[in-house]
Amino acid sequence: MYKRRRLLGTYLGAALAIVLLPGISPVLDDPPWELILCGSVFLIVNQLIHCYPSNVRSSPVVVFAAIGIVQDTLIWFLVSWISGHLDIGVHVDGFLAALLGGVIVRVTTLAVMAIGPQPTPAT
Repeated sequence: MYKRRRLLGTYLGAALAIVLLPGISPVLDDPPWELILCGSVFLIVNQLIHCYPSNVRSSPVVVFAAIGIVQDTLIWFLVSWISGHLDIGVHVDGFLAALLGGVIVRVTTLAVMAIGPQPTPAT
């Protein structure tokens, strides 16, 4: 269940960043496909490079958030690069848009992970 919340938070954060930030814009006028590509890249990279706390409420969230924001900013640049080669996806205008997008994705993910019961540590 905890992994599902992390995946949902990542996907919702990417969708929010696309909707809220003017520097992150869809390449085509077909938003569902744009969001699927962007969300897929975020989910794959975040599964390969895992920097989430095991328990959001009791761990030093600031450290994980700072590392995650850097990671998510770089993922926005990766999404923009892939979108440029495929002519589908989202275009990121610059570093500030990617940084704000990274902040939105990471804060949304951590907020969704904090909702509900937390995993119990193995003894």
